[in-house]
Amino acid sequence: MPKTGSISHVSLSVSDYEASKKYYTLLLVDILGYKQVADHPYYCMWSLSSGESICISPGNKTPHHKQNPGLHHLAVHVGTKEEIDTAYQKILKFHEENKSLTGCSILDAPALYPQYGEGYYAVFFTDPDNIKLELAYIPNGH
Repeated sequence: MPKTGSISHVSLSVSDYEASKKYYTLLLVDILGYKQVADHPYYCMWSLSSGESICISPGNKTPHHKQNPGLHHLAVHVGTKEEIDTAYQKILKFHEENKSLTGCSILDAPALYPQYGEGYYAVFFTDPDNIKLELAYIPNGH
């Protein structure tokens, strides 16, 4: 039984559904260990065994900007600094191999961010729609 108040799922609208499925499969399956649980013409979903899920669905072509009302960025926990470094290399390789996905970029390479907490280590990047994503190692879990 999920804990009251825990996140069930996050759903993102994307402008290029097929490109985003490819991108989120790399991120969620290959890097973070999610399992793809749905793949329909109108949405795709990946879940962890604990139940948390991320979905994408086809949207319009309006560019995303983190300062508009709505999602600023999506941050996901990672267990170690080394996992972030490995993920960073995979993301770089994906970006290099998929240059046609113009929204994809590294915003900030893996580094310590003491302003967010002691030992906070993260990488910041964007998906094909320029949605800001973060992988974060936070030693105390907050």
